[in-house]
Amino acid sequence: MTVYGTGSQQDAPPAPGAGLTVREALELPCLSGARLVAGARGDGRRIRVVNIMEVPDIVRWMRGGELLLTTAYAVRDDVDALCALVPVLAERGLAGLGVKVGPYLSRLPPRMLRLADELGFPVVELPGGVMFNDILSEVIGTVLNRQALELEHSRAIHERLTRVAIGGGSYQDLMNVLLELSGCAAAVLDEHGAVLASAGAPPTDEPPAHSRTVHVDSRAAGSVGLWTATDPDDDTGLQGHAHRIVALEHATTVAATIAAQERAVTSREQRYRALMLMELVSRPPRDRAETVRRASAMGWNPWLPRAAVLLEVTDAQGASPCSELALEERLLPLARRAAGDDAVIWSCQGGLAMLVAAGDALTDRCHAVHRAVTAAHPDWDVVVAAGTVRDDFADFHHSYAEAVETLTLGREVHGPDFVRGYAELGVYRLLGHLPDEELRRLVADALGPLLDYDRDHEGSLVDTLGAYLLHDRNGVAVAARLHIHYNTLRYRLRQIERLTGGLERTPMSRLQTELAVHARRMLTARDRG
Repeated sequence: MTVYGTGSQQDAPPAPGAGLTVREALELPCLSGARLVAGARGDGRRIRVVNIMEVPDIVRWMRGGELLLTTAYAVRDDVDALCALVPVLAERGLAGLGVKVGPYLSRLPPRMLRLADELGFPVVELPGGVMFNDILSEVIGTVLNRQALELEHSRAIHERLTRVAIGGGSYQDLMNVLLELSGCAAAVLDEHGAVLASAGAPPTDEPPAHSRTVHVDSRAAGSVGLWTATDPDDDTGLQGHAHRIVALEHATTVAATIAAQERAVTSREQRYRALMLMELVSRPPRDRAETVRRASAMGWNPWLPRAAVLLEVTDAQGASPCSELALEERLLPLARRAAGDDAVIWSCQGGLAMLVAAGDALTDRCHAVHRAVTAAHPDWDVVVAAGTVRDDFADFHHSYAEAVETLTLGREVHGPDFVRGYAELGVYRLLGHLPDEELRRLVADALGPLLDYDRDHEGSLVDTLGAYLLHDRNGVAVAARLHIHYNTLRYRLRQIERLTGGLERTPMSRLQTELAVHARRMLTARDRG
């Protein structure tokens, strides 16, 4: 199970603790004589490292975050080249440019300073006597010290928040700790934005100032949000904005862990529940008292008359549209609302199985389930098949078997999208009481010559006859259903007449032939089921 938090945030500040700002660097002793002469708007740029430029082409090696120091010796006589440096360095993401004035450059060109002001790119004038090595060692030392402190802060925050997950804490426990660490109202939200737990009374009428998305198994499972203080410089709790973001990042990771733990527990419970219910609908209970006890423990009433209902969905290619877990998560809320609060629902391959206490409203609830799923996923084919209502839970396995038969036969007769109950199967209910041996004998007696012909010539006479009878002998509709030319259909019908001695020769032979077609369809459906 993959668990992680990621940065679906409303703003993206620099990484917390990534160096020090140009403004802060100018307060260091090594830069006591330096002046920020242009680009003051960008004095919040963070310095990651210090570098020295002695040749113009060093720019191509810059990666961003550098404070670049130079005597401008390489471009001392080329004002255009010196001015052209500013937009290039700004585009590369450098923190700023420090130019030593005196030895080789008497003053900084006004055009260069105007460009820096327009771009908000800091240009620092360095006194002629300053030593670059002093700046290098002090600035980099300060950056490294800050990074070490940030790492220690991050480690402490991570350990504090991780203890919540290790100790079996809840979302509420996590939010309480995040409030304490950040000094800000905090909440964990589900994927629809509903609050699962909060601390510090976050406002309900405004979104969080900062948020991170919680992912479980590569799917968004919600988010963690912080509502910061009105004063952006307020340092309540952790010292400033950067530390709050660190706490938010770690809290999101822990929230993903808690979400994964809860899903794992829920999945185990659902698997146990599904196994018990499948056992109930697969055969009569061995111990009625034990079945009642286990049913009561799951919170459902075993004494209500119920019918088994199967819901299956497929995509345009006839395959499952998503993973079993994702399918369950999508279908369960839809089916529960449509089938009623008293329905017992569990996942099965390709969809859901249900025991619906519907009484006379069974058909209505089946259609409601079909409408709900179709409305939510119009690109899916949806099948809802129901058995008959049984008064005694010991007979639920009969209703389930009927639902399975309705589903498999329905796909054969009605295609990939339909709603049917076992009571609507008509002649199939009669044939369903016959053993497979009798059904095969019926098929062999009435359709034997056609089956032999199809086997020997790779033909389709039996399927053609089935479609012909299903469409009430409407040749145009049959040709369209089979995707063949009308003349091809006429040829096949002549072959059928020749091999069977005539479909309409007597009422009894006509009835026997039609029953045999339905019996073969039922046997095919049973074999697939």
